[in-house]
Amino acid sequence: MKTESLDLFVFADALGWDLVQRRHFLADLLPHRHACQTLLGYSCTFDPTILTGLLPIEHGHFSFFVYDPSHSPFGWAKKFSWLPQRVAAHHRVRNRVSRWVARRAGYTGYFQLYSVPFNRLPYLDYTEKKDIYEAGGIIAGHETIFRLWERSGLPWVKSDWRRGDAANIAHIKDEIGKGQVRLAYLFTAGLDAVMHAHGTSGPAVDAAFDQFEKWIREIYELAQRSYEKVRIHIFSDHGMADTKSASRMMVEFESLGLRYGRDYAAVWDSTMARFWFPGGDPIRDIVTKWLSQHPEGRILTDEDLRASGALFPNHRYGELFYLLNEGFIFAPSYMNQGFVRGMHGYAPAAVSTPACWLTNHSEGPDPQSINRIYQSMAWATR
Repeated sequence: MKTESLDLFVFADALGWDLVQRRHFLADLLPHRHACQTLLGYSCTFDPTILTGLLPIEHGHFSFFVYDPSHSPFGWAKKFSWLPQRVAAHHRVRNRVSRWVARRAGYTGYFQLYSVPFNRLPYLDYTEKKDIYEAGGIIAGHETIFRLWERSGLPWVKSDWRRGDAANIAHIKDEIGKGQVRLAYLFTAGLDAVMHAHGTSGPAVDAAFDQFEKWIREIYELAQRSYEKVRIHIFSDHGMADTKSASRMMVEFESLGLRYGRDYAAVWDSTMARFWFPGGDPIRDIVTKWLSQHPEGRILTDEDLRASGALFPNHRYGELFYLLNEGFIFAPSYMNQGFVRGMHGYAPAAVSTPACWLTNHSEGPDPQSINRIYQSMAWATR
């Protein structure tokens, strides 16, 4: 006898609406589809939003690194500030140091030092210290959808974000094959990784999309054998753009002669630079004027931040924000040293930015923005 129903929610990192349309991705299997409005920021902004249904100002997540020298866990980094950046920022060095720091500090969340210079780390704190997919992981203390699923009494399962797509697919197949779970959350990040490396087109990207589509069809066919009704929901947090130009603004800015930690502090994300001003308004004026002279991006207004739920009254994530235009990246930045062929983190109105919502049914809530996906996952517990 078949189980009544299965609701499978598939998180597909970087599967933007623009890509879905261009590739006609799973159009026959998932005919109910549309763009899903996203926000300013990156996955560390969007994933907590999806899991809680709240905006950044409510759940507390926006970016990994913030200026907070009094709470910095990176005082040890001063000992390595003499290392040349080309050595200190090498991905193998950073990966090993990141694992050591996470173990030493007891961090359970996603943790990576990326290319943040060692001499800047003692001024910074890291925000995602706890696993956002587990109880207590959200900075502001809010519960995630999984707590609601747990209270529903329905059998449910979720992926482990630390594992690769193949392992998570195999795990979900195994659980669905038993015909017992009613709610399932599949985490995938393979498309995001391959598009960062290759851009949004080309043989490697085509192969990744083909494999992903094959996996989804296999899961659907497997589920149909054990369930009366199978509802599949695929969604993303953002899209992906081909990068066309690298900005060396970070290098140029550091030649101004301002002193980090005394005059200003900054975090140069891949597409966004965020500034704080311990030196006060005179330094802010100098930086504002300098940024205004660079047309590859623009200074964000309070209204820009407010529209994305990211106008934090305590300026925790920055006092001044500069966002690059679609297709530009900072290279070098605190995230990467060289050119990256695919990137996200542009304005919500950029062509590549919107996320997607794809499903095979027309029941329940129809999320038009990523903070509404929570409602669809909650509806599945009815």
